[in-house]
Amino acid sequence: MKQKNSSRSGKLLILMLLFILPACTASSELTDDTILLPPDILPGESPARFVEKSFLMEQIQQLASDAMMGRGTGQKGSRRALEYLEQYYTSDSFSGFESLPVIRQSFELEGVFWDAASYDIYSLSVDTVYLSRSKLEKGGTADFFPLQGGTRAHDAPVVFAGDGLIDVSDQDLQSVRSTLQHAWVMVFEPDPDGNGSRSAKVQKMVTEFGATGVIFIPDRDAESWEKKSKKMSRQLERPTIVRRPGGRPATTGGSLGASVSVHPYMAARILDLDNPAQLDSLRHYWRSNTSTTIAHDTGFRFASTPVMNTRLFEEDNLITIIPGNHPELSREMVVLSAHYDHMGLGEPDDNYDIVYSGADDNASGTAVLMQIARAFHKAAGDGYYPSRTLVFLHAAAEEWGLYGARYFVENPLFPDHEIVVNVNVDMVGSVDDSYSGRQDSSYIHVIGAGLVSTMLDDLLQMANDATVDLILDEVYNDTGHYLQLYRRSDHWAFALKNIPFVFFFSGLHEHYHRPSDTHEKIAASLLAARTELITELVWYLAEVKERPESDRRQFGRARAPAR
Repeated sequence: MKQKNSSRSGKLLILMLLFILPACTASSELTDDTILLPPDILPGESPARFVEKSFLMEQIQQLASDAMMGRGTGQKGSRRALEYLEQYYTSDSFSGFESLPVIRQSFELEGVFWDAASYDIYSLSVDTVYLSRSKLEKGGTADFFPLQGGTRAHDAPVVFAGDGLIDVSDQDLQSVRSTLQHAWVMVFEPDPDGNGSRSAKVQKMVTEFGATGVIFIPDRDAESWEKKSKKMSRQLERPTIVRRPGGRPATTGGSLGASVSVHPYMAARILDLDNPAQLDSLRHYWRSNTSTTIAHDTGFRFASTPVMNTRLFEEDNLITIIPGNHPELSREMVVLSAHYDHMGLGEPDDNYDIVYSGADDNASGTAVLMQIARAFHKAAGDGYYPSRTLVFLHAAAEEWGLYGARYFVENPLFPDHEIVVNVNVDMVGSVDDSYSGRQDSSYIHVIGAGLVSTMLDDLLQMANDATVDLILDEVYNDTGHYLQLYRRSDHWAFALKNIPFVFFFSGLHEHYHRPSDTHEKIAASLLAARTELITELVWYLAEVKERPESDRRQFGRARAPAR
């Protein structure tokens, strides 16, 4: 696909600058001695000294705010994040680099999107009699709104099961399954004081009893429900499938089973109550009744029918460079990558939050790249310019299949330059379960590095020794690891081209891919320490005379857990 006009002109400008800048900037001279680092890389002169915790947290707070709408691929939030990054790199804060080039590298994807969802409640006697026919569109309301799933059509009888707390030990399992199987199970919304979660109830009904899905009766008045319904309709903006045009779909998984919330008035009519107020009495009865729930058929059927469309849309990698100024090394590039996209607006959690903020995943990595660019800019004020060219790749559409990074690698912007190493930063702001509560929690997970390149591993060790002395945990640094993290972020696009890489990662946690991944949960001091380490490593990679080579591709080799 062709680049936008602005991208083409930006590309030409960059190529010109890469030839011009070596003659007009100053840098430390590299010696011909066969040593690992030039002798004038001295302690205290590293750009890492400019890392600021407050700056990192400010960027994460902005990128993970509700205004960014979760930065979802194919959604408005992705555009907003892109514009925020572009504004940052073209702002006065980079005035020292008057020619700091910024490129939008555009590429096309294909997505399957919601248009609307139709919901029918009807009975079958002699003729079909509709109790309700409604259609939910973005920004509107209907008698139902989706909670989980719902991207496939479902038409099944409605069975009422009270609070949904079915103890099969007191009943014949086959009898319970015959009632609930292939049915929409209508239950009261979980008690906020500890009656389980919606997703747990859906999973139980679907996996244990073979239900089609769950209809939740809300614990709120009609007016509040209608306001919530309008907000929940915004989730219809999300794609359900994203792929390359005409390609096989890559998905982020999906919910097990389907569930919806029903308007209180409609719930009362389905249950043959006189008014919604009687729902409170019925709810109290089921929550105080210690006897086993016995489900019964309501006499109605519920049809949930999604209205989907397939369309092409455009995403953009945001790329900026700090040109190298060494006559030879400037044609070699160190590519720093971090994806700026996340899950966008999605299925609501138990608090009815539909904004997947993505503070750790990956506002944290995005902020690290912004900070490193800022640090090297400040170092330029002291007369230092990198010998190799530094490329900052803010990749799009990582969550759906590493599409942005793959496009970058497969469509080089600088054909006369060579990528010598990739430094990928994805989720570096948290403390995972294996380190939570430990005294020695100053760590970072490292993937790649020593598994692919002896020299890259040595440089990482030197950078760590010179700065923050973190635990470099390699528990995931194994292509045989069951989580397969070796292949699950943007570095993999570079690995497939045999380009040495190191992937920095702080581990999985309970907020991963949930709306609760918010900026308040970021470990700010630890994030700053990790950023210092990464900045130091980038400095070494920019200056070291010899380039890292892929000389240790012993994939699957057992690794020491940490060092």
